[in-house]
Amino acid sequence: MPSRLPILALAPALLVTGVLLMSAPDAWTVSHLIFLAGTLTMLPAGVLLHDLVRDDGPAWLPWSGRALMFAGALTLAGQFLIDLVVTRLAGGDRTLTGPMFDTIQESTPLALILYQVGPALLFTGLALFGIAFIRRAGQWLLPGWLLVAGTLTVGAARITDLRVVEVIGLGLVLAALVLTVASARAPAERLPAA
Repeated sequence: MPSRLPILALAPALLVTGVLLMSAPDAWTVSHLIFLAGTLTMLPAGVLLHDLVRDDGPAWLPWSGRALMFAGALTLAGQFLIDLVVTRLAGGDRTLTGPMFDTIQESTPLALILYQVGPALLFTGLALFGIAFIRRAGQWLLPGWLLVAGTLTVGAARITDLRVVEVIGLGLVLAALVLTVASARAPAERLPAA
């Protein structure tokens, strides 16, 4: 598993890059392709996080985290694919994409699933892994708290629609997962779980 650990840092790094590129002129398609790659990279990241904590604490915690991450990542990937297909069908003409996106977003269930529930599932799954790390204690405390703080910050960003807050939240998730890689490679320094 150590050779696969960097995928943990790659997933949020791609998501941060996608958010930052959204502000760049003419980078919408590239940012969405990067978002798509980041959400798909969350799938193997969920497997790795599960493997790191599956033998600690209650069995439901890693399984729930993994299931929620998978459901959220696949839903978000669907959102980005739809966005890319709509743009392709409109030939990149923004006057045509607007009404097409409006039609999609007029479907309350579809809009709710793609834009609200999907992201919430992904980040709730990550938060559960943060809780599992906090339960492990020792070298896992900081990545655990950063992961929980990052997911809550991303959630606040989704509610307030503030891109800078989203970047901060994703940055915290990235820092947490970089520290997770370091903790997984370090010799075990664990305290008894509370």
